[in-house]
Amino acid sequence: MSKHIITATEASRAFSSILNKVHYQGESYEIKRGKEVIARIVPAQAKRTQLKVKELNEVFMLFPKLEEEEVDSFAKDIKEIRDQMNNEDRSKLWD
Repeated sequence: MSKHIITATEASRAFSSILNKVHYQGESYEIKRGKEVIARIVPAQAKRTQLKVKELNEVFMLFPKLEEEEVDSFAKDIKEIRDQMNNEDRSKLWD
């Protein structure tokens, strides 16, 4: 899986070729307008059933990014869940 960053103009001029590369070669594209990535074109279905460990970072880069306030809120939620689990009788969680 390889990822390419192209401009919106480049994407519009080579759209058919890009779709073929995404479909047949499993490539991914990030579309930029100005300095901002505004879209991604990725394969709809993985053709492979296995993923190499060295490819994980590329996969994670395709995930949406959390804003700073979302990161803080998520960390707070995880802490609250852990605190609750430490305070409750864990055997009751499986009832």
